[in-house]
Amino acid sequence: MKQTARSHSAGHGRLRRLRPLPTVLVAALGVIGAAAPSIAAPTADASPTPAAAKSSSASTTQTVTLVTGDRVIVTTVGGQTHYTIDPAVPGDAAFQSYRDAQGDYHVIPALAQPFLGSTLNPALFDITAELRAHAQTGPKSDAKSDAVAEVSPQSSARLVAALRQAIGADVRAGRRAGTTVPHLTGLPAAPRTAIAAAPATAAPGHPQRFLQVDVTDRSGHPANGTATLINTDSSLTFLYPVTINGGVDRVALPVGNYSILFDSETYDAQGDTTSGYVLTKTDFSVPATGTVPDVVLDGRTAVPVHVATPQAATAQLISVGWFRKDASARTAASAKAVVPDGGGGDPLGDPSIDFNYSATGNMPFAMNPQPAAKVGTLSSEVQWMGGDAKGTYRYDTAFTASDVPDISALKVTPAQLATEHNHYYTDPAAPKQGGVDEIPTDYANPLPVTMSALVPQSMPADVTEYLSVLPNAVWSQDAYDSANIEFVADPAVLKAGSTSSIDWGRGPLAPGVGRHTITPGANDASGYCQACLAGADLQLSFNDFNDSAPGQKGAAAFWPDASSAPQESTTMSGYQNGQLLGTTPNSSSFSISDAPAAGAQYKVVYDTSVTAPYLSESTSADTTLVFSTTPAAEAGAALTPLGSCTGQSPVTPCQVLPLLNINTQLAVSESGTAAAGTETMGLSIGHVSYNGTGSHAAITSAGVQVSFDGGKTWQTADLAQTGAATAGSYTASWTNPAADTGSYPSIRITATDAVGGSISQTVNNAYEIVKGA
Repeated sequence: MKQTARSHSAGHGRLRRLRPLPTVLVAALGVIGAAAPSIAAPTADASPTPAAAKSSSASTTQTVTLVTGDRVIVTTVGGQTHYTIDPAVPGDAAFQSYRDAQGDYHVIPALAQPFLGSTLNPALFDITAELRAHAQTGPKSDAKSDAVAEVSPQSSARLVAALRQAIGADVRAGRRAGTTVPHLTGLPAAPRTAIAAAPATAAPGHPQRFLQVDVTDRSGHPANGTATLINTDSSLTFLYPVTINGGVDRVALPVGNYSILFDSETYDAQGDTTSGYVLTKTDFSVPATGTVPDVVLDGRTAVPVHVATPQAATAQLISVGWFRKDASARTAASAKAVVPDGGGGDPLGDPSIDFNYSATGNMPFAMNPQPAAKVGTLSSEVQWMGGDAKGTYRYDTAFTASDVPDISALKVTPAQLATEHNHYYTDPAAPKQGGVDEIPTDYANPLPVTMSALVPQSMPADVTEYLSVLPNAVWSQDAYDSANIEFVADPAVLKAGSTSSIDWGRGPLAPGVGRHTITPGANDASGYCQACLAGADLQLSFNDFNDSAPGQKGAAAFWPDASSAPQESTTMSGYQNGQLLGTTPNSSSFSISDAPAAGAQYKVVYDTSVTAPYLSESTSADTTLVFSTTPAAEAGAALTPLGSCTGQSPVTPCQVLPLLNINTQLAVSESGTAAAGTETMGLSIGHVSYNGTGSHAAITSAGVQVSFDGGKTWQTADLAQTGAATAGSYTASWTNPAADTGSYPSIRITATDAVGGSISQTVNNAYEIVKGA
């Protein structure tokens, strides 16, 4: 299986395409949400923020389907956005991404890359513009205006076939890929709007010299691709890409010091992507007088990536980052004063080249070694994942450097690794294929991480994972189960030699707010409090599909096609001192901005239901929470300084709401099934917390009931304390009747604490009773 993704950002939004952009021949970017015959409303996750909420801590997930059928999953948490690509066809899964002069994020499939600017307009792949347009005006329906044309799996398949056929013809004839014009007859027509290309211009007042760039591919033949040059004295002087056709290009540059990156991919006679490679030169200069030496990039100097691991492993993911900054020190304000914004967003200080190439599967990738920077700074990162053929173990390794090392000689030893035992659960009605998304980040020197690709993972499964331990590094890990529920773990700082165990998607899945750990410098807004009070601002946001891990958040992610898209319904009602404040449909957040200073008692009732072909368990839940914000109830609940919340200020600190939560360990198989006979469930009643800050009120009661007839009748489970009387730790047990084999029991859990708080939660279809499970 081959899946690749390539991320390329230059100049923090100042990257400009230089090739001409003629009339668009294909109109539609794609649909937002699941792939469907027409544009649908944005597909949000299970916890959208209502209009009444202030800056939200809730996460939202939207899916943009490109004209090629590939999906871009856009997840925003606390205002930070991450892009994950789910390729429509693994063999066609190469991508380039970049931000344009306006700061819009583009994702371009490799099959479209050779035709960009000649047959296909880059605007087709502008993810940011599509989301912005839908949010502001919604889709248009007039095909004769600037309408978004209809996109369907059928039209995407026809377009992909046409692009592949054209590329394959060029490869067979020995021509540059993209020379043949693809046959697009019958595909959606486009508005005849020409887009002018931005010329390669330098900052005014700088003398210029012509530089010739000569590039050969890995076979020594003239190469085709894109090179990006940065003036390393000051990137405000020059930072642009140039197109290399036939192995050469000439460009006028201001005098000074420079760095260059070239990237390209190869195709076979069927039009499929077969490899990728990157060539860089850390430092070179354009002199004011005399001959300007050619810059020569020889693909034969690139070496294939290889990581030596304690056990044999085949590559599943390669991600290489190259980050080049100039020698100047600027603020955003000074940069804005010097350089116009190009008609788009505000420019940022310290523009740079931020390049990332990612490929899942065992697709070849190569890069040439280069020394550390003499002018400005250079940092490189390599992430490599590989495992055994049976899928029982894998390595996820990371390497950082201030140069470009020989990536064919990377190595990890057992002393450099932490061990995780991953247990992947899934719904019995779901397909057996999910995915994982894992990113290491150096929080002492954060680098832009905006795009990744899903690594396929069979489910259910048990996988032992060995992860690199680096100074100042945190690991962000997500798992998408086979039912396309995304589980996001708190970013973790790992210790060499440590061993841990993680359950992903273990049910019953239910709404809640967990017990979280905030890592210094974590880049996913994990420190934003989902249940906090700051002055008169009270904010409560649920995750709809939390699993058995206290520090994981579960939310609906993306769905393969319209037929499997969920029909979800939620209702949120809030009460203050017994008075109904309001009921909001399709919302998972409760917030007010006039909470009384003396405190009040609140009750929140949250009902959820979802139907989808891929979901047979945890299909609905009813949750009622009662809590108080009186000084006694809030005592000792100040949020950790690493966290933040709505309404926070230097004189208005955040207080974690004394909100009860439930954590279960139901004895089921990794397919969510249990046999007839004795059933057990570990139960932990606690409070919302961040690094331990939150209510520590004693748990005064707990109860578990089970229904085998859809909630018509309930039987009380036996409940045994497994810790101190007020610690909230129990083991529940009951009997699964043999007569109910093939049924889906419901579970109701109730609890109270010593400060007047209570929780009652019913999860319907919590698990399945299966003979011999």
